[in-house]
Amino acid sequence: MSPIGKVFLVLNLALAALFVGSAASLVGTSESFRTQAEDLQAQLDTKIVDTEEQIMELQSQLTNAEGAKDRLAAAKAQVESDRDALAEDLKTEQNQNGDLRERLAGIDGKLGDLESTNRTNTARIGELNKEGRNLRTDRDDAIDNRDSALKAKSSAERSKDDALRTNDELSIALGREIGRADTAEAKLAEVAKLYKVDLKSLNAQPDLSGVVLDATYNGTPVVVINLGSQDQVKPGYTFDVYNGAVYKGRIYVETVNTHQAAATIQMNGNAQISAGDAVVTRL
Repeated sequence: MSPIGKVFLVLNLALAALFVGSAASLVGTSESFRTQAEDLQAQLDTKIVDTEEQIMELQSQLTNAEGAKDRLAAAKAQVESDRDALAEDLKTEQNQNGDLRERLAGIDGKLGDLESTNRTNTARIGELNKEGRNLRTDRDDAIDNRDSALKAKSSAERSKDDALRTNDELSIALGREIGRADTAEAKLAEVAKLYKVDLKSLNAQPDLSGVVLDATYNGTPVVVINLGSQDQVKPGYTFDVYNGAVYKGRIYVETVNTHQAAATIQMNGNAQISAGDAVVTRL
């Protein structure tokens, strides 16, 4: 073999050895890459599973968030509805307050009229009380004179000496006094009948006069007057009620506070009791 052939032979052997070494190295490297690829695939599979679980968890949270959103929207709608209702209620209350203010102004005007009427009625009550006292005085004087005449007559009957003459004189005087007593008694009875007054109870209560503040006939009739404990009114007192010449009946006091008293109707009169009527304990 020539030297050149030997050189090529050695060179081929060297290249072959180099190829075999490179191939072995490549096979080892390929195996390492395959192992790394399998590890990466396993990690990727694990990551995919974790990612899918996270996606499911996020979807569940999204569903819950959407439900919470719907509930908040419903709550918001309810709040807005309540707000609108409250606004309507406020408007209604404002309108009612305006009506109440107008009614209060009207009541103030009526109170002024009632005060004027009360002053007039008080003056009239004073006159009637004076007339009643005068009638009672006349009646008492007539009764006293009648009793004196009867006593004198009895004494005259026991004294036979001047019996006839004294009896005639006393009979004449007695007739006059009885006439006066009967006249006074008739006047007082007429007043008592007109106002339905029980003459036996005239001195049971103090002289009081006032006016009716309110009278309601829903269920049991109740009458409120402007006299109370500061005016010496007590439960059980009775008041006669009238308006001008119209007698409206008698009321019976049930409860009393400082400035007012509430009463029920004890006896009906010629008309229904109403605010502004006069009340008196004695006629």
